[in-house]
Amino acid sequence: MCGITGFIDHTGTLTEQHLRKASASIAHRGGNGSGFIIDTQPHYTLALANERLATIDLSPKSQQPLTSHCGNYSITFNGTIYNYLELREALIKYGIAFSTLTDTEVILESYKRWGYKAFEKLDGSFAFALLDRKQNQLLLAKDEIGAKPLYYFKQKGCYAFASEIRALLQYPIIEKAISPNALATYFRYGYFIGEETIYQHIYKFKKGILTTIDIHSGNSYDSPLTMRKPPQAANETQSEEEILAKIEELLTESILKRNVADVPIGLLLSGGYDSATTAAILQKNQTKRIKTYTLGFKDEKLDEVPQARKIAEHLKTNHHELYLDKNQAKTILKELPEVFDEPIGDSGAIPLMFIAANVNKEYKVLLSAEGGDELFGGYRTYSRALQFERLQKRKIPKLVKQFVLGILKKTRPQLKEVIEAENLLAKYLEINASFTHHQINRLLNTSKAPSKGIERKAQNIKDLLIYDLHNYLPNNILFKSERCFAHYGIDNRDALLKTDLVDYLATLDSKWFIKDGEQKYLLKKITNKYIPASYLKKPQKGFGIPLANWLKTSFKPLIETYLSAEKLNSHGLFNLKEVQKIKNNFYTNGSAYNAQKVWLLLQFQMWHERWVA
Repeated sequence: MCGITGFIDHTGTLTEQHLRKASASIAHRGGNGSGFIIDTQPHYTLALANERLATIDLSPKSQQPLTSHCGNYSITFNGTIYNYLELREALIKYGIAFSTLTDTEVILESYKRWGYKAFEKLDGSFAFALLDRKQNQLLLAKDEIGAKPLYYFKQKGCYAFASEIRALLQYPIIEKAISPNALATYFRYGYFIGEETIYQHIYKFKKGILTTIDIHSGNSYDSPLTMRKPPQAANETQSEEEILAKIEELLTESILKRNVADVPIGLLLSGGYDSATTAAILQKNQTKRIKTYTLGFKDEKLDEVPQARKIAEHLKTNHHELYLDKNQAKTILKELPEVFDEPIGDSGAIPLMFIAANVNKEYKVLLSAEGGDELFGGYRTYSRALQFERLQKRKIPKLVKQFVLGILKKTRPQLKEVIEAENLLAKYLEINASFTHHQINRLLNTSKAPSKGIERKAQNIKDLLIYDLHNYLPNNILFKSERCFAHYGIDNRDALLKTDLVDYLATLDSKWFIKDGEQKYLLKKITNKYIPASYLKKPQKGFGIPLANWLKTSFKPLIETYLSAEKLNSHGLFNLKEVQKIKNNFYTNGSAYNAQKVWLLLQFQMWHERWVA
C-alpha cells in the first residue's frame, strides 16, 4: 500500500512545490520513503509522486516512482500484485533482468513486454499511474474490484490524480465546491454512488478502467482495463459437490496469494462465516499459527468475542482480543474528520480505527474477509426485499392485499416507499436507505433527493448481489476499511475478492445463494468442513458498534454541539426545523433507523467544519 499523486498541467499553474505538498498530505499512507518525478517542459509540467509503504522488497532501491532500466517507463503504484512471482518467472524466461524483488517492477516490465495486454495478466488490488515516454502517454488504471482509492480532477489543460481527496485539495486549481447531488446521495444511502464525491469537480476513478492521457495535448480517453469476456452461465449438470469443490479451490487460491509479504501478516476474525473461512483455510495451509484479532464490547449485546474465541481455539490460531468502550469510541469519533476527507456514513469506521491503532506497530499487513456477503448472499436485507416482492406478486384478493399493505404503511411509515417501489432492486434500495426521498427534500435547502428511477431491474438475489458488488461494496465497505487502515500505514487485503471467484459465482443459478431458506448456503457448506456449525449459530454482527446507545450517552455532547442552530446556520444547507425533528425523534425512539439519521448529520457537520468551513 502506498499513496500516489501527480498531474499533467498545460496551464502553467501547478509546480513542484504543489506536488510536494500534495504528497506530504498523504504521507500517513507510507512511512518507508517518498519519491518524485518532475518533468517541466515549455508547454506542460508532468509530475508523479509516491509515499511508499514497503511490504514486498523492503530495500531502498525499490523506492517509487520506479523507472525501468531503459528509462522509457516510470510508475507510481499503490496496491499489491498477487501473482507477481509467476509473472516475474515468465519474464525472466524472456531474458529480462530485474533490479528489485518488487511487484512494482513486474508491472513495468510486463507492460514493456506485452503492452496493454499486460494488464489482463494482473491478479491484484491496485491503482497506478504509468508514464510511457516512448508513446508520450500517461496511463492511469484501477483494478476491477476497486478496493484501492484513486480520485481525479479534470479540466481543459489540467489532469490531476491522487489516492485521497486531501491531496487534490493542495492543488490551487481545484475549488472546494460541495456537490448538491452528492449531498443528497450521502443522506440517502450513507455513501457516494459511482464517480461522485462530495465535491463538484473531484471524481472517483472508475474500477476496471484504463485512462490514457496524451502528454502533449492533454487529451484523454477511457477504455476497459482488460478485454475479458463476461462470465458464461455454468453447466446446469454441475452437481452441488462439483460447485463446492470449485469454490473452495478458488477461495484457497485467493486467500493464500494474499498472504504473501516480507512483513508480518495478521487476520481480522469476527464471529461470522467470512472471516472464519479465511482463518480456517489459511491455518490449514501452514504449520505456523496465524495471528488473529477480534473486537469486543464489554457489557454490550454486539460482543462477538465468545464466538470468535471458540472459532480461534478450534483452529488453534494465535488469538488476541481487543475491547472498545464508549469513551475510547468518543475519542476516535473526534478523529474521524481528520481521517476521512469526505463525510463517512458508516459508524463501523470507529471499531476499525481502534483495531488499526492497536496493531499497527506489529503488523503492516492485515487480511480481512470483506465481500463475503456480496459474493454469497449474506445480508438479511436480500431476503426482506425478496419477501416484499413476493407479497406484491402473490395472487391474493386485491382488497386483502390492499388492507395488509395499508396496515404496514401505517404501522411502519418507513416501509411506505419500500412497498410502493416499482421493482425488486428499487425495494432493496429503499430498505437500505437512511432517508426517504420526502425526508431528504424536507431536510436539504440546496438540492432534491436522487431520482427514484432505477434503470436496471432485478429479477432475483443474484441481481442484488451484482448491484452491491459494483456499488455498496467498493463505495462503502472497501472505502471505509481501506481508509481506516491506511491512516495507520497498514495494507488491508481483502482475502476473498479474487476476480476469478467473482466471475465463477456470477455463472451460478440464483438458487445456490438462498437454498432451503438458508442464506450464504454455499459458503456455509464449505466453512462447516473446517468448523462445526454449532460454533457459528449466532447471527454475525461484524465489527459494528452500539450506535444508538452511544449517541444517547458519550456521543450526545457532540450531537448538541454540532447540530446546534449556530453550527447549522454557518452554512445554511439544512432546514433547522427538520434537523430538530430528527433529533427529537431519536431521543424519543432510539431505533437503529433514527440513530443512523443523527449519525449522518453529525458526521457531515464534523466533516464540514474540518474541510470546508
